[in-house]
Amino acid sequence: MSGRFRALLLRSAGAGAALLLIAAAASAQAAAEGKWWKRPRIASELQLSADQGDQLEKIFARVKPKLIDLRADLQKKQFAYDQAMSAEKSDRKEVEALIEAREQARSALQKELALMELDMKQVLRPDQREKLARMRENARQMMQERRRRTRDASPSDDDLVAPPPTPKPR
Repeated sequence: MSGRFRALLLRSAGAGAALLLIAAAASAQAAAEGKWWKRPRIASELQLSADQGDQLEKIFARVKPKLIDLRADLQKKQFAYDQAMSAEKSDRKEVEALIEAREQARSALQKELALMELDMKQVLRPDQREKLARMRENARQMMQERRRRTRDASPSDDDLVAPPPTPKPR
């Protein structure tokens, strides 16, 4: 194996591992965002009472079925859009309508999430809301930093293209 090929292989493996770490971190963050009040560190830091935890759980349980439906609707609309865009020939008006439908579905989901967050905020005391906002901002900054480090460490498109084989002298 040539040194250049070995380096390319190692960089590719490193990029793959980094992508797996990002996916795991994103998955963990999504889980944390779903029921953040159940995470011991967060609950402790916010000093959530059992009553507050119960109220947050009830809000989540009330909204969750609608979130499931809205996410499914968005996925369907995204799939229809992807199909239309990958077709040999795409009708502009049809794709435009699909884009509009997808964005309306995305908007409906975001609105429901924001309203759930608003309802949950009402359960928290002002000091808890401030602390939670700081914790979320810190988590957001950490994710941005991880993405930046991964982006800076990942191979460029030129690195992924193997160089042409050099002819062997005869």
